[in-house]
Amino acid sequence: MESNSKHVLRLAGKILGAAAIISLVVLLIGYFLQWNDPIKFSNGFFSAGAILIVLGILSVGGGFLQRSDFGILYAESAGQEGIAGRTQRMVADITQRYGTLIFMLVTGLLLIGISVAVGNFV
Repeated sequence: MESNSKHVLRLAGKILGAAAIISLVVLLIGYFLQWNDPIKFSNGFFSAGAILIVLGILSVGGGFLQRSDFGILYAESAGQEGIAGRTQRMVADITQRYGTLIFMLVTGLLLIGISVAVGNFV
């Protein structure tokens, strides 16, 4: 089994990579729209970070609605899989959604931090 530190390092690498790619997109948008003011770039980074945070929260919220829907729960009980298998699948889905939330929340906060840093150069 993979150690916890390797998992955290891999997650940190993904977060930094995603933040770098999104930063590049914001910079390209600023270049093509001819943003000459650091405040415009700061607003762009802040908006991108806020959008990521909201999408992460919606990911968890949508999963909660799916888990609490009686029709879906009833349909799952009609299959051949036992309660242990359904529970394992449900826990895997929850873990994946919270992993997505953590990834998007930290990336969004990093982008908001970049926006604060850019805003201080005024």
